Amino acid sequence: MKNSIRSAQLACLIPLLALALAAGCGSAPKRIDPLGEEAVTSMGVDYRELIEWSEVLTGRMLESGFLRSEEFGPKPLKMVVSDIENKTDLSQFPNEMVIGRMRSNLLKSGLVRFVSTYGSDGIDEMTRDTQFLKDDPLFDSSQVPELGQATVASLSLRTQILWARSGTSKKSQNTYEVRMFVTDVRNGEVVWEDFSTPVAKRQVKAGIGW
Repeated sequence: MKNSIRSAQLACLIPLLALALAAGCGSAPKRIDPLGEEAVTSMGVDYRELIEWSEVLTGRMLESGFLRSEEFGPKPLKMVVSDIENKTDLSQFPNEMVIGRMRSNLLKSGLVRFVSTYGSDGIDEMTRDTQFLKDDPLFDSSQVPELGQATVASLSLRTQILWARSGTSKKSQNTYEVRMFVTDVRNGEVVWEDFSTPVAKRQVKAGIGW
């Protein structure tokens, strides 16, 4: 009798152990389309949203017409990236994925060039460092650019990453959006401002029982 009970118990445990082992085994890394159906959706901001924001905001900026105005100087206009303020719950927000793509798309339009000697994104110290080569006997000082030739931007791009959280005892929601505005640095006037399409993520907490 005892052997029969023990056999029955083992028979019940084997499927459970098999399930446990299967659950504990992960899958090998797999390359996926970051914009496809297999991409992970989190309660934060995912790659899909970053691409969407950069494309939407670039399109709206180009459509607004202010970049074609003669008011801000000859084309291409010179722009600098000002502060990028992260006001979300995400401490490691990938600013460069949004701002970098916007910079690239605006540069391709032929209407804008970004200044890299100062600002908050895409800084290149080589323009400044090259000046120190003038007194270095290793280099031909005649090839070092004269002082006073670095470009001063006429427009400044400011960015805020915004977040709102709401929820109940069973549901929680995170809503994210990007606010951008461009300022004429000569007089401090805002010449363009817009928001991205909001991205909302909702999660329902699991209840007790089945």
